[in-house]
Amino acid sequence: MSGEEREICAFAADAGTERVLREALDGHGKARVHRGDMAAAIKHLTGAPSPQVVIVDLDGSKFPAGSIHELAGVCEFGTSVIAVGSNDTARLARELLTTGVNDYFPKPFSVREIREAVMTVLDGEAGAPRLHAGRVIAFAGCGGGCGATTLAAVTARASAARGGYVSALDLGRTFGALPWMLDVEPAAGLDELFGLVTPGQASAASDMIDSVSAAGGPRISVYGYRSGDAPPLAPSPVAVHWLTEQLANRSHLVVVDGMADADTLFAVLENADERVLVYEPTLVSLNHLAHTLALLGEGREIILVQNHTRAPKSALSPKQVRETLAGREPDFTLPFEPKLPAATNRGSPDESLGKKYRKALGLLVESLTRPAVSLAEAAGAPA
Repeated sequence: MSGEEREICAFAADAGTERVLREALDGHGKARVHRGDMAAAIKHLTGAPSPQVVIVDLDGSKFPAGSIHELAGVCEFGTSVIAVGSNDTARLARELLTTGVNDYFPKPFSVREIREAVMTVLDGEAGAPRLHAGRVIAFAGCGGGCGATTLAAVTARASAARGGYVSALDLGRTFGALPWMLDVEPAAGLDELFGLVTPGQASAASDMIDSVSAAGGPRISVYGYRSGDAPPLAPSPVAVHWLTEQLANRSHLVVVDGMADADTLFAVLENADERVLVYEPTLVSLNHLAHTLALLGEGREIILVQNHTRAPKSALSPKQVRETLAGREPDFTLPFEPKLPAATNRGSPDESLGKKYRKALGLLVESLTRPAVSLAEAAGAPA
């Protein structure tokens, strides 16, 4: 290795692992090996300068991929992670690769394997993965009452129920519908946080993120504007992009809703990993959708959800919808469900809803909350 020696921080859950790691890292002057599991690693690294390489032991972690994302929340963006553990299944290896883990070694592993993995990272081999952020999904309703917020809330709850950490961000400045759907009052200070996103105050803004978060249930952190006498000023697109990136470094999934003004809407849609445009099969909503698609331009992946939020008598025919969208078909269609307003007022859609609606909703949520395709799968690795 040339140049300045870089720090390596390793954690071992048992004596045998600790012994192998110490031998493998012998000769790296800035390498430190600690006894501890993932919880100990996260605690140790919280608030501390991030090393270039972290080696973690996943034994004892109930949600290994989730714990890696939690680790990402306390490390600087770009930290390289090597994981070890007793689980030798290909499925876990694929899941870990999707989080940006550089390598995973099932126990027992050799000194040589760890040495080579560390040198690959330190030498900057092209294409080496880095610990990265979770996905950002933006929900945009094409007209009032399209049901985009309901879908955002259901997606957030479903991801959290699967063990994911979720950040739910509502950018509505007059009424935060997403926090309301998640049954939580937003913490004060989101407008002040956006005001701090300047080159000279980025560190202060980062330190403030936790204080403007409210718990929306297990594993869900909610961010939104607190109701006041007058709506706050619209945040700058730069500030919105900064916050979604910060939240993505803390979560598996960031769900964004409530982008009422055009600048905020496109600041989110341009940088989101997935864009969900929700529309009704009505002329007003379809015109809104067509305008949004035109402004986004070509080359952006968009998920279209046709949501029948009103009685069928007010809907256009499938042929009229196709003609309005120049032949574009919806990716998902949710049928009309008369019991939906009452169900959402109770907190979330439940078993009182019709089977047809619940099935369609389940397909949409499944597609949004499933893990991204892993590097191993992309390379054609066997299951």
